[in-house]
Amino acid sequence: MNLDVRRDERAKPDSSLRLFIYRHFIRKCKAPSIAEMVKGAGWSRKQVDTALRRLCESHAFVLQENGELWRAAPFSAVPTAFPVKVGNRSCYGNCIWDALGIPAMLAQDARIDASCGCCNLEMTLNVNRGRLQGARGIIHIAVPARDWYKDIVFT
Repeated sequence: MNLDVRRDERAKPDSSLRLFIYRHFIRKCKAPSIAEMVKGAGWSRKQVDTALRRLCESHAFVLQENGELWRAAPFSAVPTAFPVKVGNRSCYGNCIWDALGIPAMLAQDARIDASCGCCNLEMTLNVNRGRLQGARGIIHIAVPARDWYKDIVFT
């Protein structure tokens, strides 16, 4: 898979960076660092920072305080309580909604080792052929969707 932003000449700069970030997540199951984005894009740090700020306007991307990626939905750049195993790779979702989005995005089977938010009871979810298997449960979303991005870390 081509991770080089410069080879995608038809796309706008923000689209090229978005594509680079997602390809990196899919290939390596981790976020690219700012340095990796600068190198892959062939841009200055300032250009990458500016493009990232614009990408964050969509709410699909969220930055940490140090400017590095925290989230490129549905992927989390930091370890969370929602690990997703896809084949022999592991990545993280920021919440159960995002964790379920990873196998959907990749069109692959997955195992999600989540736990209950109130009692910490282990809850393993399996996605096979695009369907959630077996166990029944409830996804509790404590914040109305219209308010998710007021405090995305809490949500």
